[in-house]
Amino acid sequence: MACLFLAGSELSAQEFYQHDTTVKVYAYSRQLPLAWCGGFNNPQISSADVNRDGLQDLVIFEAGLGITTLVNTGMIAGMPNYKYAPKYALKFPACYGYMLLVDYNCDGVPDLFDRGSDGFSAYRGYYNAGNELCFEFYKSLFYFNDAMSGGAANAYVNPGDIPAITDVDGDGDVDFVSYYITGGYMYYYKNMRVEDGLPCDSIRIKLKDRCWGKVYQGFYRTHSLGYSCSNAGLARPAGTEEKPTHSGNSLCLFDWDMDGDMDYLDGSVSFNEMTFLKNGKVEHSYPVDTMISQDTLWQTGGKQVVLPTWPAAFHLDINMDGKKDLLVAPNAGTSSENYNNVWYYRNNSSTGTPDWQFQSDSFLTDKSIDLGSASYPMLFDYDKDGRPDLIVGSDGYRQPGGLLKSRLSYYKNTSTTGNASFTLQTKDLAGISVHSFAGAAPATGDIDNDGRTDLVVGHTNGTLSFFRNMASSEGLQPDWQLTQLELLDNSGTVINVDGNAAPFIYDIDKDGKKDLIIGSIYGYIQYYRNISSTPGTVVLKLINKRLGQAKSDPLQSFGNYSVPFIGKVDPTGTDFLLMGSNSGNVYQYSGFQTGDTTATFSLIDGRFSYIDSTHSMYNSPATYYGVYGNHRTSVTVGDIDGSGSYSLIKGNIRGGLEFYKRKVYQATTPDVSQVGKMVVYPNPAKDLLNISWSGLDSDDVTLNIIDVQGRHYRSKTLPPNYGHTTITIGDLPSGMYICILQSGVSKFYGKFTVVR
Repeated sequence: MACLFLAGSELSAQEFYQHDTTVKVYAYSRQLPLAWCGGFNNPQISSADVNRDGLQDLVIFEAGLGITTLVNTGMIAGMPNYKYAPKYALKFPACYGYMLLVDYNCDGVPDLFDRGSDGFSAYRGYYNAGNELCFEFYKSLFYFNDAMSGGAANAYVNPGDIPAITDVDGDGDVDFVSYYITGGYMYYYKNMRVEDGLPCDSIRIKLKDRCWGKVYQGFYRTHSLGYSCSNAGLARPAGTEEKPTHSGNSLCLFDWDMDGDMDYLDGSVSFNEMTFLKNGKVEHSYPVDTMISQDTLWQTGGKQVVLPTWPAAFHLDINMDGKKDLLVAPNAGTSSENYNNVWYYRNNSSTGTPDWQFQSDSFLTDKSIDLGSASYPMLFDYDKDGRPDLIVGSDGYRQPGGLLKSRLSYYKNTSTTGNASFTLQTKDLAGISVHSFAGAAPATGDIDNDGRTDLVVGHTNGTLSFFRNMASSEGLQPDWQLTQLELLDNSGTVINVDGNAAPFIYDIDKDGKKDLIIGSIYGYIQYYRNISSTPGTVVLKLINKRLGQAKSDPLQSFGNYSVPFIGKVDPTGTDFLLMGSNSGNVYQYSGFQTGDTTATFSLIDGRFSYIDSTHSMYNSPATYYGVYGNHRTSVTVGDIDGSGSYSLIKGNIRGGLEFYKRKVYQATTPDVSQVGKMVVYPNPAKDLLNISWSGLDSDDVTLNIIDVQGRHYRSKTLPPNYGHTTITIGDLPSGMYICILQSGVSKFYGKFTVVR
């Protein structure tokens, strides 16, 4: 990338797509307050006051996907009102494995714990000048009192597990409990801050117990009680079910019966139910925590938890009544329930009388647009009123037995001047649910040349279905009827892109007929030319399996999940190709506008308009640790409210949507006052970045690398006679960065993309 030499600066207006939560969405005669939050698959839910207004908000972490922040605007006890507020998520660090918010240093501000690289990594919470909750790294947790380790040993947490962080012994500081590497028993790491007289802002742990609770979970549903760490082995308890693996547990410790000791709910990777274990330490005056009974089919006071697969419980006050409730969600990635996946049990307990009552199995999801997993939005004027409506497909909703079944949802554009809105009309457009499709990525266009807009639906197995528009004219609402269950090419062969077909209909060769281009799991797009000469017939010929050599996540060989969109995205009036990807980045290509389908398209931007900031680059452990995350971005762009300004709607792996509006903001752009240049290459980059320049002052050269949010990543000082340097960027997450070179009062600015 070549850049002009720049000295001084002035303010100028620039436009980027930015989160917009003001567009209202209605369903079933009520507004969906979380419509654009992006959906939920495997939420880990904590509470914290993220904006310092005195109300507890919700912070939701999904392993590998990032953080969602929901701000509570309800002022009446028992009546919270959660609204999507994505800007607060940007203040959280990239988290790995799990994320729990607990105040360890007694300052009233929640601190953050995640798995890190060792098991427990601690971050101090604080508020910045804007009253936004922020974090700084404190340390990873190690203990020193175990002769078996021969020195310092890390407090371990199995990958995928969720540990417990709470005051286990009631001494005023937080302790740590996690399952051992085999998953059979729990290690208790006691915090010695109080005992050792350390300052409040301290954690010093000691391995206190290798079988906390005197309980063992072997291969079976039932836990063995009265277990001693010295036991050589345990026989299988009579009448229990076998558990195929040891590891895979989620812990939730809380005082269920309010008697002063910690009971707990345990979720296992092998079962769909949670096991409740009661602690008898206080009741029976035991010297140590000792589980005395269990319920393998909890919950007996309401509705039993049955949540495929691997449920996890979270203890927090949801309804602001001063008593902590329970939320239960799956912890098993894409194999779990993806809509009825947040179970809410309200705490109605009174002193000495535990009472937890089931309220909902779709808490949060029923307030959002959520189609299960991997959503595909499309803007199309379905009702022919001149405004683009919203049609959304997905990989599907999880069914009993684990299969996915897809539908199309139709949201009518009900905007008025200055007030954009959508209203749900149906969750089964064209009745496609009867076909039990796995995967429904929609595309509209006149593919049979009869002057009426048809529907093509791409499926997870790589095939596509064709729905002909049987309406009498293009001016009427489409009547889409299934005509080809498996769309064929001109030779009679089933069109199959070998996985995750994502179609788009567009006249790519400029011959006046709409062609079919298809994204896939491989990241390229296949081009089928429309060669029909008879109206009402579909004749498609494969021309190119790698149209323009355009590829999403170009440095990755497989699992790229390209989802193409072609259209206008800015005031230039030019059509561009946008491609969603597995990493979460959106790639912008040009070079096809002339109709030359043999040309190589030009990559303009590897992270279009920075639109993945909340759920991809900044908060994703997958990108943070140098590999692609499973984000599955898809986009559609259009003028929603007739204002002449474009909006972008993004789908993702979680089955939800996010809304972005193209907005003007004031950015600092330097004046061009001297001749000079800087070159940053390669771009996109992966491990090494080369920077060459000329025309700077005679002072030392300072190099800084920041991201688009202003966070600092690199700093380097070079002698004035240098004109080139190479820096290592292998640890930088995927995304867009700015390179700043300064010498005296002169500066260079260069933008580059890191792609993993």
